[in-house]
Amino acid sequence: MSDQEETTPRGAKTHKGKRILESREPKLVEGPKQTLFIRGPKTSLSVRQLAHEWHLIKRDFSTTYNKNHEIQPFEDTKQLETFCERSQCSMFCFVSNSKKRPDNLIIGRTFDKKILDMVELHLKEFKSQEEFGTSVEIPMHARPLIIFNGDVFGFNPNHMKLHNLFTDFFYENVPIQDIKSQEIHLIISITATNDTSLAITILQKQNHEDGIKIQEIGPRCIFEIRRTKWADDELFKKACRQPKPKAKPHEKNIVYDEVGDKRGKVFVQQQDLSTLALKKRKKLRKGDQKLKARIESQEQNVEVNEE
Repeated sequence: MSDQEETTPRGAKTHKGKRILESREPKLVEGPKQTLFIRGPKTSLSVRQLAHEWHLIKRDFSTTYNKNHEIQPFEDTKQLETFCERSQCSMFCFVSNSKKRPDNLIIGRTFDKKILDMVELHLKEFKSQEEFGTSVEIPMHARPLIIFNGDVFGFNPNHMKLHNLFTDFFYENVPIQDIKSQEIHLIISITATNDTSLAITILQKQNHEDGIKIQEIGPRCIFEIRRTKWADDELFKKACRQPKPKAKPHEKNIVYDEVGDKRGKVFVQQQDLSTLALKKRKKLRKGDQKLKARIESQEQNVEVNEE
């Protein structure tokens, strides 16, 4: 089978399949971003635990594969792209462990069913939520507050792209109308001390009678940056491009009152009454004619008697 036949999309055969394909097409307003957590050929306990706890924090906006897969993202991205397309996930977190690259973690994202960019990290230190011994109660669909610490995020091109990638990874694109301090329950602190070291700490805001208390709930992890694969400028601009919204057609003879009710004028053509369907009367039968003649004769007799 040629590459052209493999990449050719298959058309829908049913109405349900057509609706599914239409839901997968690009939209003017995209929904929440989904993240795929997937394992490599071999994994260690620390990277598995980290991926599991991140998956619990993202909850409804993530999918996890518990089986191992023979995938090398930096060598061949085809299988990983297939898994992301199948799970409808635009972000992915790949964990693996090998002698050459122990405790390995790769975070990336896709665009147009292809890998856009990704970064490979080495998990040097890890402390799980169980080690903190705190009760984690985070409401569903909670918008996290992301804090980036370090001057390198402002001038280093590599860390500026990391800033954008981690924002997409934890932000999830959940639509909200207004941000209130009372609704912020989760804080994610990302610190870069130098060009190769990166620390991610997750904290929780708790309301007490004395005031607001910030408590670390984990997981806490320290990474070392290994390999990176960034998209070129033209492709990145294309991925960030937002289409212009379609202008609504002008509504003629329609106005809105002060309350907001919609009022309009309706113009109807003059009706031809000759073609109007009226109730058809039946002709008088013979019995009816005799009755009519009898009534007329009685009326005449009454008039004569009165004279």
